[in-house]
Formats: sequence, C-alpha cells, structure tokens
Amino acid sequence: GMTETLAPLPAEESEWTVGWRIVLGCALGAGAGIVLLFFTFNMFVLPLSQELGVSRGELGSVQALIVTGALGAVVIGRAADRFGFKPIYLGTAAIVIIGQVLSVLLSTTLLHMAITIAVLGFFGVGTTAVVITRPVNAHFRKYRGRALGLVATGTSLFAIAAPQVLEPMIAIYGWRGGFLALAGFMALVGMPAVAFIVPASASRAYAGAAGGGGNSDWSFLKTRDFQLMAASIIAMGLATAGFVGQLSPIIQEEGFGPATGALAVSIFAVGQFVGRLGGGWLLDTFRPQVVALVFTIIPGSGFLLLLLTDQLLPAVIIAAAMIGLQQGVEIDLFAYFIARRFPIAQYGTSYGALHGFSWIGNGIGIVGVGWMHDKLGSYELAQGIGMAALTLGAVLVWMVRLPPLAAEQPGAGSAA
Repeated sequence: GMTETLAPLPAEESEWTVGWRIVLGCALGAGAGIVLLFFTFNMFVLPLSQELGVSRGELGSVQALIVTGALGAVVIGRAADRFGFKPIYLGTAAIVIIGQVLSVLLSTTLLHMAITIAVLGFFGVGTTAVVITRPVNAHFRKYRGRALGLVATGTSLFAIAAPQVLEPMIAIYGWRGGFLALAGFMALVGMPAVAFIVPASASRAYAGAAGGGGNSDWSFLKTRDFQLMAASIIAMGLATAGFVGQLSPIIQEEGFGPATGALAVSIFAVGQFVGRLGGGWLLDTFRPQVVALVFTIIPGSGFLLLLLTDQLLPAVIIAAAMIGLQQGVEIDLFAYFIARRFPIAQYGTSYGALHGFSWIGNGIGIVGVGWMHDKLGSYELAQGIGMAALTLGAVLVWMVRLPPLAAEQPGAGSAA
C-alpha cells in the first residue's frame, strides 16, 4: 500500500540524477559523430570535384555509398547489445577518425573517395542514434521522450555550428582541411564526452543479455508491431527524404530565388530542432500513437500547401517548417516506440534493423523525386505521392500496440 504509492517519486528524481550525464555525454557524442559529415557534405562537393576532376553527379553517386550505413546499422546495433555502448562508440569513432586521416593523406581519385565513404558509412553508424539512444532508453522510463529529444537536439546544434568552423578550414586547406576538422570534432569532443561524461553503468545496461539466443534474437522481425513500424518508416522516409534532398530546387521552382531556397533550408532545420525537443516532451505526456498521428498530418498539410499555392512566400516557409517538424519528431518517435515495445537487451538489434529499413524509403524517395521531375517537368506528382505516403505512415504507426510503461519496470506494476 503505502510504500508502493511513494515509490515512484525517488525514481523520478533519480532518473535525472545520473541521467543528465547520460544525456549530455550522448548529445555531444551524437553531435560530433558521423552525422556531421551528412550535414556538411554539400560544402565538400565543389572542392572535391575540382581536385579529383569529376562532375558533381559522379560525386553524388559516390556519396550514395553512405548507404553502407544500412548494413552497418544491423551489424553494429547488434554489437552494441553484445558489448555495451561505450566500447562500440569509441571503437567505431576511432575507425572513422583513422579513415578520415588516411583519406586526407592518400586519396587522389574518385575510387579512393568511394572506398572512404563506404567505410565511413558502415562504421560511422556506431556514432549515430542507433547506438547512442541505447543508454538513454535503458536508463529513462518516465522522462524517456524528453531525454531522447535532448540528445537529438545536440545533433541539431552541431549541425548549425560546424559549418562556421568548416568553412574557413576548407577555404584555406581545401577538402582535406575540412575532413581533418571533422576528425578533430570526433576525437576532441565526441570520444572524450562518451568516455568521461557518460557513467560506466549506463554503458553496460542490459548488454550481453542478447548474446546467446542465435536465431531467436531476430524473432522481433516476425511481430506485427515491428512490421507496422518498418512499413511506416519506409513510407515516411519516401515522403520526406526526397523532399529534403530537393528542398532548394523545389522552392526555386515555385518561383523564388536561391536565397529563399537557403532560407527554407534554415527554417526546415529550425522546425526539426523544435520537433526534437517538443516531440520528446509530448511522447512523455500523451499517448505516443496520437503524437505520431498529429506530427504526420502536419507535414502532409505542408505538402498540400505547396501543391495548392504558387509563388506564395509564407506558404513555402510554413511548409518547410512543418516538414522539418515531422523529421525532428520522427527521430525520437521510432527510438521511443522500439524501446517501449521490445526488450532493451535487444534494443540495438531491433532499432538497427528498423534503421536499415528506413534507408529503403530514403533511397526510393531521393531517387524518385528527381526522376519524376525529369520525366514530368514538375514536382507536383511527387508532392502528392509524398502526402499519401505520410498519411499511410501515420495510419500504420497508429496501429502499433505498446505495452503500458509500468510493464517495463519490474515491481512497479501497482504503483503506476
């Protein structure tokens, strides 16, 4: 009776007592991770194409080799379940840094760059959400959404700040200077943050438990809920990745100049930032399926705005913000759903697999939007399909069944 009603209170306080160190260390680790290369690769395109003597298209096709990350997500997510968070982050970060330094010393051809990108894509996953959200989800229950949101926000802040450091480096030392700066971020910020700020206990939480079971570890693939999430993440990726990949040209086609395109990209980033922070708070406060539904209807309306209006600046800006919002929430959303629905001991394996599926949608979206535009001369059909795909994604997530939070915490059943 009495003890049970009082029990949750210290638990709430203790979530942040150690938890703030997990959130801070993971936010810095994620921000300085391979994601920075995704965000800033556009800054490398011109210096690389000039030095290697290749077209932007050829570079683009090489950049697509980052898709090795889909494979990496499955392998490295599984490894994090076996060995814990810290060894995997620090090990893969070291490989990425060595890869970047070797590339700076040795790369002289497009093939070299292709090998570099493929290696960074595969191992870089160890410095992304697939691995970094694991200690957060293992530690937090009540404030899980907020904690995930704060960690994802770290990535946003780095993405905003890093170009200011990279731009002068690339201007003076070319793409090699930029690559060394990225390696420096990881070596001087990411690795120390994970090594020293994140408590050791968080790294080992639930690790090794999924070691023995052989095939049974992949049984989650057969569950209805995982299949719904996989189909949903493919649909959402299809809609938003294609849009983000072509954001600036889409907006210029509406009749605006490149400056407006750049503004829309910034507004998109702001929307994403708000989505990451706000989405996490909402996931803790409301039924997660409702949050998912609302945040998928919003960008759907954004696509509708773009379809129905022409040369209307507020519509463009609102649409970019709406779609950014969805992208921000999506990151917390699926990490949260996987942690609620499947055992934390298998978190890396199940979230890694879901991440692999998301690449399918992203790939189809990125290629498809450009291809439809080439064929039809406008983005309208792509925007319509995007809207339909988002609606489908929302309906699929709505159907996922999550166990009550109390069921996760041994012995807290009657308290909740």
